[in-house]
Amino acid sequence: MGLKRREFLQQAGWVLAALGISEAGWERLGDRYYQAAAQPTARKLALLVGVDKYPGSVLHGCVTDVELQRELLVYRFGFGPSDILTLTDSQATRENIETAFVSHLTQQAKPGDVVVFHFSGCGSRVSLGESPTVMQNSLVPVDDVVPAVGNRAVNDILEETLLLLMRSLPTESAIAILDTSYSYPGVNPTGNFRIRSRPRPIVASPSMGELDLLDRLKLVNNLTSSGGTTLTAAAPSQLSAEIQWNGFTAGLFTYALTQTLWWTTPASSLQVSFSRAAAQVEQISGLTQEPQIRHDDAKAPGEMFATAMLNSPTADGAVSAVEEGSKTVQLWLAGLPPEILESCGASVFSPVSSEGPRLLLLRRNGLSAKAQVLEPPILNQMQLTAGELVREEIRVLPRNISLTVALDSGLERIERVDATSAFATVPQVSAVAGDQPADYRFGRVPETTVAQSPGVYEPGLYQGRYGLFSVGETLVPHTEGDGGEAVKVAVQRLTPQLKTLLAIKLLRLTANEGSSRLKVRAMLATLAPQAITVAGRSPVRGVSDDRVSSLRGETEKSGSSGILSVNAGSRTQYRLYNDGDRPIYFMVFGSDSSRRLLVLNSDGETNVPGPMQAIAPGANLSVPQAGAIGWEVSRAIGLTETFIIFSENPFDRTLSALQGGMQQARDSSPIRVLLNPLNVARAVLEDLHAASMTGVQQVGISTNDIALDVNVWATLSFVYRVV
Repeated sequence: MGLKRREFLQQAGWVLAALGISEAGWERLGDRYYQAAAQPTARKLALLVGVDKYPGSVLHGCVTDVELQRELLVYRFGFGPSDILTLTDSQATRENIETAFVSHLTQQAKPGDVVVFHFSGCGSRVSLGESPTVMQNSLVPVDDVVPAVGNRAVNDILEETLLLLMRSLPTESAIAILDTSYSYPGVNPTGNFRIRSRPRPIVASPSMGELDLLDRLKLVNNLTSSGGTTLTAAAPSQLSAEIQWNGFTAGLFTYALTQTLWWTTPASSLQVSFSRAAAQVEQISGLTQEPQIRHDDAKAPGEMFATAMLNSPTADGAVSAVEEGSKTVQLWLAGLPPEILESCGASVFSPVSSEGPRLLLLRRNGLSAKAQVLEPPILNQMQLTAGELVREEIRVLPRNISLTVALDSGLERIERVDATSAFATVPQVSAVAGDQPADYRFGRVPETTVAQSPGVYEPGLYQGRYGLFSVGETLVPHTEGDGGEAVKVAVQRLTPQLKTLLAIKLLRLTANEGSSRLKVRAMLATLAPQAITVAGRSPVRGVSDDRVSSLRGETEKSGSSGILSVNAGSRTQYRLYNDGDRPIYFMVFGSDSSRRLLVLNSDGETNVPGPMQAIAPGANLSVPQAGAIGWEVSRAIGLTETFIIFSENPFDRTLSALQGGMQQARDSSPIRVLLNPLNVARAVLEDLHAASMTGVQQVGISTNDIALDVNVWATLSFVYRVV
């Protein structure tokens, strides 16, 4: 039964008083909240907050984060649009946020319901009590104020207040996602990498209204909930960032998390999805941003996640609108990884139901795209409607994919001119201005760095050394030069590494765990010093439910930061399974912490790798072979990435490219370093293209680009941190 208006106001009165809102003011402010609360209790409720328009702010992706979360919850998790309340920019004041939390979430939720709270915006730290050294993390609402002389109060929402609000919820199935950070780095990084913390140092205290609400929450006797699960974009002392991609800007963490959840199955735990997202974040930002997961009840995240997912199918996106007499549709494609979204051309998608017509991608604008309906409707064929989930069927990639390098704005004009000229001589590598989207950045190597900052550059810190940096301004290992080096000499020196980085980018563009239909699996295990299954990967569309369940995250070894970790010096082995009815061929490549590209499926006795041995239907094999001592994990601390590529066809071109193009990484090691990594990566794409031709022709498209049929190949990626 819905709440009567008077009862609703009485129940919310204690928090309204703390917020300083009169009943008359509440009646005007809360009409839309009451309308939602007066409806029958919802099983899934969400409050999504995003703030870009702070005074003097440089943020642009927080409102996009809200859109990413909302579309995910509606299309993938089955939330009712009316059960999702969004507060963006001018709406996201402290009073509105805290009032909405009580009215939309606390007052409506019942035991067993699913509740989601999301905040994207600036964070900060404020002092509590008389001592300015007693500090607490806070969220900065849009009505941020500069403390005045004699009045140090600000409008921030204390992290403690939020945690108590979470505990006030009558359900254990609650999750808070905070894409913000609290430390001020001293200088805002330049380029397309922006920090989400209050962009000025501040000594301030909470407002009286905030402290009053906090005190009232502490006095409530029924705060018996565990507070659910909290996902944070970074550790408390680290920085959270947003990044500008081609056509849109979004929080690095929010985009990684929501993209992963589009194709996660109900059998997967939240820990697994979070681990995948954390790996994506760290690949871009390095150790400057490590997402964290916190929960009091170890069972709560998995139970909440499974409940929210229900049995909804995996997807890469959804139809957001049908137009032009059902001849074209608008697609929301947030389920695709950013590198694939940016590179895909005239790709083909199909409805998840498999009963509707195929869709040919015409053009893309950010996360949205326009697609042509390929087949005309036939009798009894399902008509496309808004909200229909879609999956990738044919991935089309241009043959001339390049590596983009942004020139850091800290370079002098003559340095930028010389760098642009030098990069123009490197095939398939292009230089762009420092504020443009890019794969890497080129700049001077600081003599020192500011604590907690992802490579802040200041005049006077430079030596005459140049290097490559990640988008998050973390130095790529072994790319720094000597002092006094000329720009053109530096670019020439970096050319082999640029080719390797482009090769790694090409291999990443084959990743399709969310869309492949091959019935294959891969397990990563350590053989020494202890035999442990570390993690499993499998295409979510190609494996039956019981197989998916066997790959759940209980085996995944990760800490609070989420990302998988393996001890340096461990001996590892991959176990590959073919659960289909046709022979499957494979290749295994790795990128170590030094950004070398390795081929891993050599048996150590010959320079020729052994993927020509197909895995028979229902069979499995070990790489390296059973009885071997396994590969020794590099003792260099950092990220390692492994690509396991399965195909229904042999890798003839790849094997040809590998002949004579390898050298042994270490004595008595089966690992081979690729001397021609770019040629090998291109050969892999051509082999997968050849394997896909039958399916591409059946769909009825013709292209001179690389066309890959998700039915014939699967690339599974393992990313872990060497510790």
